[in-house]
Amino acid sequence: MTAEIERAAHAYCPVCTPDPGRGDLVTALCGATHPFWGRRERPVNNCPACEALAAGTVYPCGHTGSER
Repeated sequence: MTAEIERAAHAYCPVCTPDPGRGDLVTALCGATHPFWGRRERPVNNCPACEALAAGTVYPCGHTGSER
């Protein structure tokens, strides 16, 4: 895992990752897997791959952002 991945704020599927706990391994929309340390409302920098995938109507996992 690179420092860039650790610092970037990733987007997650709300169906695949409904309520992760701190330290749980999670996989972001871009495929990066790392421990979850909380959701940040206004991150310093966002993962550009996650932003592009979150803008689509269907996530790579097949779910949509409106499912829950």
